[in-house]
Parts: sequence; structure tokens; C-alpha cells
Amino acid sequence: YLDIAMAQKPKEGQNVITSYAEVLAESDVLSDDKIKQLSQFHIWSDPYIATRRNWMPDKPMKAVFLKVFKVPEFEIPLKPEYQGCKSWIDINANLNSGESVLGQEEIDLRLEKFKEIVN
Repeated sequence: YLDIAMAQKPKEGQNVITSYAEVLAESDVLSDDKIKQLSQFHIWSDPYIATRRNWMPDKPMKAVFLKVFKVPEFEIPLKPEYQGCKSWIDINANLNSGESVLGQEEIDLRLEKFKEIVN
């Protein structure tokens, strides 16, 4: 996926927005068993998770269940307040509702499973 990401890299000083997300549920997770059960919900590799867990073993991992909306692609300028984690920025834009990536029935089923694991 790195080659795809590099090919789609935005021009210098810009960030491309293609989606936004609404947080439907979140939980701090310390249990390795629960983290393993959550593998169906994320793209992180087991070695990456192990590295993170070994780096800060007493700090829980944050599991966040998102409802993602696809929006027409647009560019925004990079600002100092966007530094750090580029996936979570408040762009102060009035977005149209966009189109949910998953249907509501699928979201409800996955959210129920997520909550069963983290609770």
C-alpha cells in the first residue's frame, strides 16, 4: 500500500480530504486478548501492536469504532495546528453529509460485536 500512498501523495503544503468519520463508540483496552479479538476491526499488524504494547505497557490502547463517510475529494492547506496525527484534524468545514461507506444494518451488526468485545 505504500506505493499507492506515495503515488497519491498531495502536493507540498496541502492535504487531501476524501472522508470524515463519526465516533460511535470508544474504549480503553488493556487486555491482550481483547486487542486480539479486535483484529477484525483494524489494519494494524500483530508486530506493530506488540511494539506499541511493549513501548507503553501500562497505557491502554484506544479502540474507536467509526462510521466513515465518503465525500468528494478536496484539498486544504496544512496548518501548524494539523501537525502530529494527520488523520484526526478539525478542518472547520461545513461538509455535506457524504455517503456512508457501510449500510446502517452492517454498521449496527459490527458495532454490536465491537461493544461485546470491549465491554
